[in-house]
Amino acid sequence: MAFYPVHKELQNISQSMPQGNFGLWYNKFIPLSDDAFKPSDDKGSNGKGDENRPVDYYFGQYSKLRLNAAETAAILKQKHEDMDDFCANFPPQKYEEIAICATLDSPLITGIGESHPHEVSMVFDHNMGIPYIPASGVKGIVRFAHTISLIPEAMNKAEVIDNVRFDDEADWTSVPHMFGTQKNRGNVIFLDAYPEDIPALHMDIMNPHYSPYYSEGKPPADHHNPTPIKFLTVAKGTKFIFRAVAKKEQNLPQKIRVAFAEALTKEGVGAKIALGYGRFVIDEDGQKVLLKKRKQRHEEKKRRLSPWLDYIELINQVGDWGQFKQIVLDNEKLVEYRKEMDVTEAVRIKALEIRNKWRKSWGASRDEQIATWLQPAGVEWPCIVAGIENPVKEKSADYEKIMQLIDWGAYKSAGIDLSKLPLDALQLLKQKMEEWGCYSKKAKEDKKTAFKKVKDLLRQHQK
Repeated sequence: MAFYPVHKELQNISQSMPQGNFGLWYNKFIPLSDDAFKPSDDKGSNGKGDENRPVDYYFGQYSKLRLNAAETAAILKQKHEDMDDFCANFPPQKYEEIAICATLDSPLITGIGESHPHEVSMVFDHNMGIPYIPASGVKGIVRFAHTISLIPEAMNKAEVIDNVRFDDEADWTSVPHMFGTQKNRGNVIFLDAYPEDIPALHMDIMNPHYSPYYSEGKPPADHHNPTPIKFLTVAKGTKFIFRAVAKKEQNLPQKIRVAFAEALTKEGVGAKIALGYGRFVIDEDGQKVLLKKRKQRHEEKKRRLSPWLDYIELINQVGDWGQFKQIVLDNEKLVEYRKEMDVTEAVRIKALEIRNKWRKSWGASRDEQIATWLQPAGVEWPCIVAGIENPVKEKSADYEKIMQLIDWGAYKSAGIDLSKLPLDALQLLKQKMEEWGCYSKKAKEDKKTAFKKVKDLLRQHQK
């Protein structure tokens, strides 16, 4: 009979747990044998010949929870997105993002030394209950691979001491600059490595041949029977994503990439690497794929938060008055967004473009329709009468002054203080600047700066 060292209510939950955090179950709710308080299965089996029954039970429980892990999969997806955004927030002028996608070419043993009632443990993420590689472990294997690669150079420099070692924290090794020491902080940030999807586990086996020698102190002998010990590993074929951020100094990003490649493909990750465990195959195009996914995700998020962006694309494609009337003036859906500055900007610029193109056939009714559409956003549209732009109502003296400006050069020579202009003058100046191409991506910096300032002042008036 199995013994559960937890409250009765928790016992009932843990024994019929259809979904949830396997790591929590594995570390807190596993059954023990009621006679020896050793790991067991749900029937309390752990006696002679049954030492591996607990591992079979753990494997079955993980497999069951993995089939009902939609919520965990969503959390894992969000985890990757959060880590991705964290790396992207570093200034690209000073830091380089490193993302390496690698697939296990052999099983991975992670956390074998973790405290657990069973002899061979495993490390699981606290919140998701899935295997992962902590950032400290990632940093350790990369540092090791980098240090190993320095041996030939150390021998050439005669830095080897007693033919067996060298000071791996000397300045020439770049170790202090990359990973830090007790006195210096490193310039590379390593993140936890997570599988891309919820991984499958694999049951492996080790086969000690001299069990009485290890457990009872008896001399090793050939007549001792092997004692198979099962343990859990992360299955071959699981894809992990390794992330780091390195300062763009002393060629650090390239050195880290090389060390990562050595660590993952040659040295190995986790335990029993000498036996071939923990080897990866690197996907060379992995980072490009991740960056493409990030761009798509950010665009989707932007469109969710700003649904009018699709309409702006349609507005920008308008070529004549008929299309403008259909896509803008008669569009009942677009009316919902006409107080958005981005929409107003697009409509005004496109209206100016069409009016300038068809100026000879332009009628006052068109100006009235545009003015009516823009009015709720607090934007006035000057009408054209006999080829002259006239205000609908009396304008300020500054408005008349702006009206006299014929080009960008005249504006610069006028020495106008933008902060003192009234609303009507600012609105007219914004129109003028649009006609002068100040909003264009190809415009000179002084034009862009002045246009931005005018827009900022208009926003302040609207508030």
